[in-house]
Amino acid sequence: MKKFLVLFVVIVFVLNLSALGENIKYGGTLRVVNAIGGNLVPNFNPFSPSAVSILPVIYETLFSVNILNGEIVPMLGTSYKWEDNNLKLVITTRNGVKWSDGTPFTAKDVAFTFNYLKENPALDQSGIWSPLSGLQSVEASGDSVVVFTFAKQNTPVFFYIVEQSIIPAHIWSDVKDPSTWTNPNPVGTGPFELESINIPNNTLTLTKNTNYWMKDKPYIDKISYSAVLSNTTAFEMLLSDKADMVGAFLPNIQKAWADKNPSVNKYWWLVYDTNVLLFNTLKYPFDNPDLRKAIALSIDKNSLEEKAYYNVGGVANQLGIVPTQLDEWLDPTLKDLLNSFTYNPAVAQKLLESAGFKENTQGQLCDLSGKPFPTFKILVPAGATDFITMAQIISENLKAIGLSTVIDQEAGNTYMSSVMSGTYDIAVCWGTGFGPTPYYFYYGEFNPFFSAPIGKMAISDYGRYTNPLITSALDVYSQTSDTNLQKQAIYTIERIFLMDTPFVPLTNRTMFGEWSESRFTGWPSDSNPYCGYSEFGYAGGLSAGELISLNVHLK
Repeated sequence: MKKFLVLFVVIVFVLNLSALGENIKYGGTLRVVNAIGGNLVPNFNPFSPSAVSILPVIYETLFSVNILNGEIVPMLGTSYKWEDNNLKLVITTRNGVKWSDGTPFTAKDVAFTFNYLKENPALDQSGIWSPLSGLQSVEASGDSVVVFTFAKQNTPVFFYIVEQSIIPAHIWSDVKDPSTWTNPNPVGTGPFELESINIPNNTLTLTKNTNYWMKDKPYIDKISYSAVLSNTTAFEMLLSDKADMVGAFLPNIQKAWADKNPSVNKYWWLVYDTNVLLFNTLKYPFDNPDLRKAIALSIDKNSLEEKAYYNVGGVANQLGIVPTQLDEWLDPTLKDLLNSFTYNPAVAQKLLESAGFKENTQGQLCDLSGKPFPTFKILVPAGATDFITMAQIISENLKAIGLSTVIDQEAGNTYMSSVMSGTYDIAVCWGTGFGPTPYYFYYGEFNPFFSAPIGKMAISDYGRYTNPLITSALDVYSQTSDTNLQKQAIYTIERIFLMDTPFVPLTNRTMFGEWSESRFTGWPSDSNPYCGYSEFGYAGGLSAGELISLNVHLK
């Protein structure tokens, strides 16, 4: 247990604002709006990457891990300990919990959930059963204890295990094809349950789960969730008081929203990840590291940050490590190499020429046979104005090295399908892994278990780049709790990353949480980062959304 404290700080967390002496007002319907680039698809499968983003208020996790500070909040789990030289993780589950249909929750549901992932690898979005994990078995010991047994030490996997949504065995044991099931009548242990769906209006309503184990929570009665096509529409709803909370990028957020009514109009855009330009590294010419590096040198990241985000989050470094982790985890011998990745089209052109890619008399970049490259598509989600702006700037930048590109906008679900199946050339996307150290970012991006051939659905690693040396370094990191050894493993990954340029980190990725305090209060903030997240989150285990729903209340 002591060794594990290098990753997480365990705290006693009281999910009861009344204990702090506040007079809590109950009731109200919280109106939440998300811009998803398409129509609402009523998918309540917690294993699906396209499930509705409000799902964490229905399905709970064992613990909630605050990615900002590592604090751990007990949820369906009440305590844990590592045994047998960190080869066994023992978690005690909460007694007195019921599923929303009244069936008692037990440790057997937890064991069922993880063994269900083993039986259906396509659902294992975090690679809990991947070869790198070393997990051998998950068994319930009675109704209140679950034992995870490993073949090798892997303390970082704790983050993925405890943030996995838990499902009811009595429901899911009868599901024949869980990868396609939309789970139309979700049964969870969370504070809310599905009340109704209005497909023509792209809305759904959630109501209090009367069986919820925290008897004085939630404070609000209902959540009205609306899916809209664009960030612009979401912003208009917020400005016209048709929404209390919005999860969307809003241009010039300080001036356009906060400054209009500073006492009420709030937002919390904290940096947690990186926006990236993906290359389909299994397709020519993006399988060439020199071409990828030349593209990286040709992108004016300062312009991306200024015009897409109004300098809110900052420019990303080429390693994709968030600013709060860079000083501690950057290999000091790589500083000069890292700093060489600055906007410099002239250097990019020289690099291309030395690699055999030359421009013809019309200024078109040609392949090694002298044939001009075709016009490539830059894939973005429709309605995502920040990504579209970045793609437009990148497209203009690439003209300087003779590459012709067009913007390809696809609706949210179609965009995700294209990215996951590898049917794109280049794509503006987000980093697929994040956590308290860079390990989680690189684990999500480079674990070969997450990759797939073109045409098959990748769990993450959407660029389909793998490297055995990186795989080995990830393995080394996971099997030690010695911070110095973990840093050496990360240093190995950093050097390969800078040499091969598997993708281009563009801007620091912030969460997009905006809300009005005219009716509701209790939101997270810099001064009270109780969940380390400012949106309701995504299906598959980001438990912060539940914490928001438990703390927000009428003003």
